[in-house]
Amino acid sequence: MKIGFIGAGKIGAAIIKGLLNAKNPSEDIYVFDGGQHHTAQKLAAKLHLTLINNYDDFKDCQAVVVAVGGSITATIIKNLGQKYHGIILSTGGGDLTQINENLPQGTTFAKVVPNTPVQIGAGITVISFLPDEKPEIVAAVKKIFTQMGAVYVVPENLLGIYGTIAGCTPAYVDLLVAALSDAAVQNGVKRAESYEIVNQMLLGTSKLALASKKLPEELKDEVTTPGGSTIRGVTKLEEMGFRNALIQAVNASAN
Repeated sequence: MKIGFIGAGKIGAAIIKGLLNAKNPSEDIYVFDGGQHHTAQKLAAKLHLTLINNYDDFKDCQAVVVAVGGSITATIIKNLGQKYHGIILSTGGGDLTQINENLPQGTTFAKVVPNTPVQIGAGITVISFLPDEKPEIVAAVKKIFTQMGAVYVVPENLLGIYGTIAGCTPAYVDLLVAALSDAAVQNGVKRAESYEIVNQMLLGTSKLALASKKLPEELKDEVTTPGGSTIRGVTKLEEMGFRNALIQAVNASAN
């Protein structure tokens, strides 16, 4: 399976690393050399990828991922569609109907929102297709990303909020880890150990939730004994607006 990339920044590199960790041959990953910041050149040299400098060279790729954002995305997709006739995937948005209508016959456009843990096979990718997209196209795109974690196919109008929950909230969790680590260090725990403990706690808590399928309130009640230290901490979080702060953060990221 040959996959092409235009854009080798953080998201592009994360997907590429995820494909490599899923045992895709490095020579089957094509990276377009934009020539501006030499990011593609450096990544291709480091990971032994196939570096190309012409859209025609994507002809053997099953799909091409346009991993750039901003107003330039539409222009790149338009120019790419004139040379490459296959599956074009954008991590930077675009109107599904409009772009598909303007692409040549035999070329399909879909939108993908992966989060950075795809690079270690523990990611989430949210995908939007046209409502009447061919089943074989949907299956082919899902096959690419299921190698790197969970995949959710959603309508285009829900892509933003799904992408926010999957793609933005890891930064919130990183802030949580930093804050809990600070509190641990303040109370005498070594910094390195605090990070290990907090991250392992999050991993174990998530695994328990997924395995048990219990509601968050049920799991919370299992560790909040009457008059105990946990319920005192939970009460303080509520007093400080912890829950509302997270809701407002998601709303801010989604808009």
